[in-house]
Amino acid sequence: MPIPRPYLVLLVAATTALTGCNGGTNTSAGSAGLASPASPTATAESPMDTASPAKPSKQDRNWLKKTHQGNLAEIQAGQLAKEKGSAEAVREFGALLVKDHDELDKQVVKTAKQLGVKLPKNSSGEQKRTLAALRDASRSDFDQEFLIAMRDAHEKAVAQTKTEIEKGSSPQVKQLAEQALPQLERHLEEIGKIPGGERPGDSPAPGNS
Repeated sequence: MPIPRPYLVLLVAATTALTGCNGGTNTSAGSAGLASPASPTATAESPMDTASPAKPSKQDRNWLKKTHQGNLAEIQAGQLAKEKGSAEAVREFGALLVKDHDELDKQVVKTAKQLGVKLPKNSSGEQKRTLAALRDASRSDFDQEFLIAMRDAHEKAVAQTKTEIEKGSSPQVKQLAEQALPQLERHLEEIGKIPGGERPGDSPAPGNS
């Protein structure tokens, strides 16, 4: 028996409405399920992808440059001490300078490269003059001149490193300075133990008199 037209129209309308509601709900839920987690993740990760280390301050850059130059000079001075030193203690200290300053300089160069700091290729003019004087010194005078030069150089290096720890801005550079300071102070202590290496006015180290 055919369905009367009015009832047929109502049936089609109800079916269409029901299908539309179900389809709309599913589509909306599906879109939300894909989009919701993606958007926050992209937003959160974006700053991390574009972030760059803070630029080192003038103080940080100066410390890296001066420390690098000091390392270069003291490695050369240490090599001279190994060759020209008369006292065994001087030759041993020269070997220590070469080892310690070579290791420190590798860290300085690495840190400078990471932060985009261009380092000098050579030691300073004053350091070159000191090295030239040590090369020209007689074997009998070398030990005394070497110890005086290394004491002065390390006193300056310790002061510069303390300034970096106090006033530096870059966490990487300050951390490196904190690691270097005990080594530099130990070198000063070792110089003071060698006859002729005491600061003016200091008492000779035990056994050195």
